[in-house]
Amino acid sequence: MRRLLFATILGAALVSPAYAADATGTTTPALVVTPAMLAAVEAATPTASPDFATRSSFSHGRPTLLPALYAASAALQGYDAYSTLTVLKNGGREANPFMKNVTKSPAAFIAVKAGVTAATIMAAERLWKDNHRVAAIGAMVVSNVAMGMVAAHNSRVLSTLK
Repeated sequence: MRRLLFATILGAALVSPAYAADATGTTTPALVVTPAMLAAVEAATPTASPDFATRSSFSHGRPTLLPALYAASAALQGYDAYSTLTVLKNGGREANPFMKNVTKSPAAFIAVKAGVTAATIMAAERLWKDNHRVAAIGAMVVSNVAMGMVAAHNSRVLSTLK
């Protein structure tokens, strides 16, 4: 279970900061995951999770918050793909060295963004099913906050290029 949580956080940290820089190369700092952050997530995950069950059509008693976080994740990843490709068309450049080659092909870039979204949701689902419910919600919140920062940065870059 720790490996799955670590892989989720590491994957989000490596891929989520895929944002575009403006023509001058101005970027915001990327999300950095430290061992202390991982230890804090592990320490915050109780062995007996509280019951988050509310009215929901999902099995395993998911709260309505979790599907909302899934939808927000998909929307943020979609906006990141749109804004990054728009910035690249308008003369900007990709600031994330891991994504520079991927952004050369819009189809490949969109496929990577869809894969990251699916992997994040699947990891949260696995955490939920394994009764690590706080960790499942926490992983989605961390992922969405990181993507929100990326989306905000992309919006600033888009506004300067138009």
